[in-house]
Amino acid sequence: MAFYRGEEGSVKFKNSAGTTAAIASTTGWSLSVSKDVLDCTAHGAGSRSYVGSLISGSGSVELLYTAEGSGASDEFIKEALVTEDAADAQFELYLGDGTKKFTFAGVVTSADFGASTGDLQSVSVSFQTSGTITPTV
Repeated sequence: MAFYRGEEGSVKFKNSAGTTAAIASTTGWSLSVSKDVLDCTAHGAGSRSYVGSLISGSGSVELLYTAEGSGASDEFIKEALVTEDAADAQFELYLGDGTKKFTFAGVVTSADFGASTGDLQSVSVSFQTSGTITPTV
């Protein structure tokens, strides 16, 4: 049985200007997907029945910020400062060998920076999905 290690995943991001690039120095990413349910219990039934409904997702990308900077990383971080965002940023979150991924449009909702003396500067960028999340797995 083969397993994939975390370092085999990566992130690509297409900003509102249409530029797609890999986010350099990505150390990790997360995507949480949830589905609402609707109660469709018939009147007089003895047990409740449900159907799946709207799907939504959110997550974050963790990266290291380097002195040289990366055009893609900088653009990714700057998306948190875009007001009236049309959710036109395109995300590609890759699993394992680079052929399996999740793609979706979304809004970058925040960027959190942190650094300790003598340590690497890290950035955590959070996002909210908008529209369909397409898995290629």
